[in-house]
Amino acid sequence: MSGVSQKFSQAGLNLLLLTGPVLGLATKGFAPLLALSGMLAVVAMLMQPQNLKKINWKSAAPGMPFLVFMGLSLFWTRADNGAESFLVVASVVVFTFSLSSAFFKTPEQWQKKYRNRLSMSLLVGVLASLAVGTYPVTWPELANIVRSISNQTELGNIELLRQSNRSLSIVPAILFLLAGVYWQKARWPVIVLIAAAFFITANSESQTAFLAMIGGSATFLIVYLYKHAGRKLIFAATAIGLLASPLFFLKSFEGKWVANYSPQLIQQKASGEYREWIYFVYAKEALTRPLFGHGFESTHSFAPERLDDYVKLANERGIPSAVSNARRNRTVAAHAHNLPLQIIFEFGYVGAFLLLAALWVLLNIEFVRNGKAVRAAAFAAAIGLLLFAHSVWQSWLLAGLGFILFYMIVIYGHILETRRA
Repeated sequence: MSGVSQKFSQAGLNLLLLTGPVLGLATKGFAPLLALSGMLAVVAMLMQPQNLKKINWKSAAPGMPFLVFMGLSLFWTRADNGAESFLVVASVVVFTFSLSSAFFKTPEQWQKKYRNRLSMSLLVGVLASLAVGTYPVTWPELANIVRSISNQTELGNIELLRQSNRSLSIVPAILFLLAGVYWQKARWPVIVLIAAAFFITANSESQTAFLAMIGGSATFLIVYLYKHAGRKLIFAATAIGLLASPLFFLKSFEGKWVANYSPQLIQQKASGEYREWIYFVYAKEALTRPLFGHGFESTHSFAPERLDDYVKLANERGIPSAVSNARRNRTVAAHAHNLPLQIIFEFGYVGAFLLLAALWVLLNIEFVRNGKAVRAAAFAAAIGLLLFAHSVWQSWLLAGLGFILFYMIVIYGHILETRRA
């Protein structure tokens, strides 16, 4: 039975070798890919129940209070699909944990080959994603060509802009983890690749990807050069940013910070004033339920009772896109477009403190030096892609983040074990 169990484990892990092509061509594939590979890993674990006792369940303990609170918030959420989305979150956690456990139960020689193959697959995926992401510079007409094809047939609807932006937004976190793998063997090619990614994302249609690259690059340099542990500073900055976000965005809207102080590029390309209005609405409504929040995924297509009052404010500010969208769909936006506000709005300050407690435990895990900088950069890049664009509960994004965590464990867990030995 152990041989059959191991074959299931290896089959699930080998499926993840397709992650590179998925990253480069269709990010929607992250969810089914992780689900299928994760289910094989779960089946392998259930075939040998005695191994369940050997798993270090304590490693998942820091995040459990927040996960339980998320589940409890389903009782007071107004989201229609909250239970479905929570099931996706729980599944990603289980699948990621099962795959990581399955990996470390395979033979060491197999693990070594698998790390190399997975890294090569991801490198190909990163290169493919960056190549497609150059189209705004190298072939600006491509978007119109694809849109024309999409209008003629559903089979041609490949959503070039959306798929390219999604892929580019995930690339920075994976790229910095790959940098740690190849840093010693090919330092200059890695530096050139990071510089190319920086240039491509800066000129792409995805401001999220560029923000992720900026955050990841800055964090990598700081952690790599800084001699002392900066976990207290990172935690303090994260805590202040999270807990103060409602007050910050209320002041931003009331003081017209975007119109008065932001660059013209932010006002135009990033729809700065429209976003400022969205953040104002979510901040205002978050403070109506400050302790426990509005419930899991309640930011999805949120329609406040005072929507007409908020529309009036947008109209007075001259934000036509906000007015037309709110009147047409009777919602503020598809989601909050802001991670700190989403956490406070959905889970209140009780949930925010539970999340910060988990973060503090994670920050205090000891990292070896050649893994510390890239881990910190990958974390910063992941925060960058979530900060002002995507809703964190999208299945493709949750699966992508779960895979990034799996890859980090597979690669840098090994380095950590080797160094300690």
